[in-house]
Amino acid sequence: MAIKCALAVLLLTNQAWAWNAAGHRIASAVAYDLLTDKARKRVDSLLAAHPDYAAWSRDAPADPRPRARAVFLAASVWPDEIRSDKRFYDDTRENAHPTPLLTGFPSMARHVNWHYIDVPVPVDGAPAQPPAHDNALVELRRILKEIKNQNEKIGAYDLPWLIHLEEDVHQPLHCVSRFVQSQPKGDAGGNNVYVTPGRNLHALWDSAAGTDSTDALVSRVAAEISAEFIEQNGRHSRVSKDPRKWVSEGFQLAIHDVYTFGLDTGLRDHPIALTERYQSDVHRIARTRVALAGFRLAAVLNDTFK
Repeated sequence: MAIKCALAVLLLTNQAWAWNAAGHRIASAVAYDLLTDKARKRVDSLLAAHPDYAAWSRDAPADPRPRARAVFLAASVWPDEIRSDKRFYDDTRENAHPTPLLTGFPSMARHVNWHYIDVPVPVDGAPAQPPAHDNALVELRRILKEIKNQNEKIGAYDLPWLIHLEEDVHQPLHCVSRFVQSQPKGDAGGNNVYVTPGRNLHALWDSAAGTDSTDALVSRVAAEISAEFIEQNGRHSRVSKDPRKWVSEGFQLAIHDVYTFGLDTGLRDHPIALTERYQSDVHRIARTRVALAGFRLAAVLNDTFK
């Protein structure tokens, strides 16, 4: 996920979403199907210890393996879902009032600023601002160290965040904030750039992997993009397990593949007219990024719980 500024709170709120639910579920399906038996057993155990396991498993299949897979996919979306959950509070608001700490949770904060890192992209001589200290890279590195310990409570809380944030930073606009003279506070990861009537650039990329999050479609697309990835990279290709590389890669993609329409930012009622070629490229890149997120997530979990 990517960056901020707000038509103030509104855009800040929108910013925290990376891939939509379909994108997260597809990447997670790719990852889960690549887990080793040992890693899968540990992942299943941690998610079963999460306070929201009952909600995640409510409509899951009865058979243990499909049930555990369904829970993994549900957990991948949880960090976005708590943004509208009244049990949790927005810790980024001035004078935020914490909600009561519930059993099993080490924190009731929504942590909306964990979903992105504002690596600045200054253009046309505009001054830039550095990323805030609380960001996706900081949290991913912390969680990767922390989750290796044997504390079930912390591990159960950390795992959905690890799944989600790893997938978030594979959406290029969660790794940058573009600064131009007309937007001196940054473009909020494309949230302040309008590309169709009423729709911004960030939302376009968020939904590029698809909008249907049903189990059947998620499994079909996951199988398709996994096959495409293997065809292009080999079945046993090595993938990076370094969050810094993931963010750097997203940053470069944003520069070279996202902001290809120039310095225009568009307006809500006068958006940028994107070419069919651009929109086709968005879909193609999104499929590749979601697949890569799945393969890298599996590699991280297999290595962490080997």
